[in-house]
Amino acid sequence: MTNEAYVKRILVIILLTDIPAILILPLFFKEGMGWILGSIASAANFLWLAHNVKLSLELQPTKSKLNAVKGTYLRLLFLLVYAVLILSFIKPSIIFLGFGLLAAQIVIYLFEFISSFKRSKFFRGRNG
Repeated sequence: MTNEAYVKRILVIILLTDIPAILILPLFFKEGMGWILGSIASAANFLWLAHNVKLSLELQPTKSKLNAVKGTYLRLLFLLVYAVLILSFIKPSIIFLGFGLLAAQIVIYLFEFISSFKRSKFFRGRNG
């Protein structure tokens, strides 16, 4: 699987997690909005990270390090400002917003766990 295909697959899975959150909005509005807004920011952060990594691969090591540091701080500043604005104006559940902001990491861990389990001998069964 190429990096672009991997990034697309992770983004699709992140956005698919918004479907249950949308469905529970009438019952749990603050929690659903927290997850939706957090997962959208997480997807944007992951896409931004993937873009920065792709650009850094073609650079010299010193410029690549500088790009990585600048990119990391810019992304974290964006997430901080985004979270403060969302919490100030929309006021979703802070716990679910936090979990939503971790959506990319959660999806990556689950995706890799399931992929490695599918490749293991336990999933395919024993031959003989």
